[in-house]
Amino acid sequence: MSIDPRLTERRKTVAEDKAKKNVSRLLKFLTAVVVVGGGVWLVFSPWLSVSMVATAGIEASDTHATLVEQGVVAGTPMILIGASQVQAALLEDPWVAGATVRLHWPDEVTVEVVERVPTAWVQTEEGWARRALDGVALPSAPEPGEDLAWIEMPDLAGSEATESDELLGALDFVDALASDLHQGTVLRRHEGELWATVAGYQVRLGREVDMSQKAASLRALLDKDLPEGSTVVLIAPTNPSVLTPRSPRAGAQESSKTGSDDGEGEESADTEDANGDT
Repeated sequence: MSIDPRLTERRKTVAEDKAKKNVSRLLKFLTAVVVVGGGVWLVFSPWLSVSMVATAGIEASDTHATLVEQGVVAGTPMILIGASQVQAALLEDPWVAGATVRLHWPDEVTVEVVERVPTAWVQTEEGWARRALDGVALPSAPEPGEDLAWIEMPDLAGSEATESDELLGALDFVDALASDLHQGTVLRRHEGELWATVAGYQVRLGREVDMSQKAASLRALLDKDLPEGSTVVLIAPTNPSVLTPRSPRAGAQESSKTGSDDGEGEESADTEDANGDT
């Protein structure tokens, strides 16, 4: 029995076409493997790995240690570094108020941080701690030092410090106050108002508004060499007043006048405006 030559040729042609397709598929697969493999090798190669990490603004924070923990070091493939993830890790440090991480392909990373600065020692329910202008507690000794002003708010919960208008106002006042006045300055709450002891004078600040202007007004008044024992009233910073104690001589005269009536002298105070006029 013989087979039709045409059928044989047809079968041969089909087999050849199938073989060609298989070879073509294999070549495409091998090409894809080579391309992908080459791409992976390139991405993880020294040409696309970190060769330099440039940092700025780092003084008190543990930014360098955090960068090491996040793998932002020489030799790490750039593709493995997530800028937003690194930034979030940096912001967990209480010293860091802001952080920016940028990837500069092919091999450089820049890290810029803005650090908080201690503004005052603050006493809350949790005890004493140095706090920055935004109320965030910074690593501190358990007892306050003499290097900064003190703010006494022992009834304030530590967790509410960053939301307390009174505390933030007090911090604003200290921040605006001349640095040479920080030592010995104490702020406290009294009968719903803020009071301060600055350079030995009692200062009535009132509500926690216009604190920068109040600090400037106080500085101007202190430059006038106020009488010892004076009380400065800064409820309205543009119209401050000074309550000065009476001199002992004036008090003795007043006592002799009133003694015939009730046998007791009364203490009084003279009020001066910002220009020192009675």
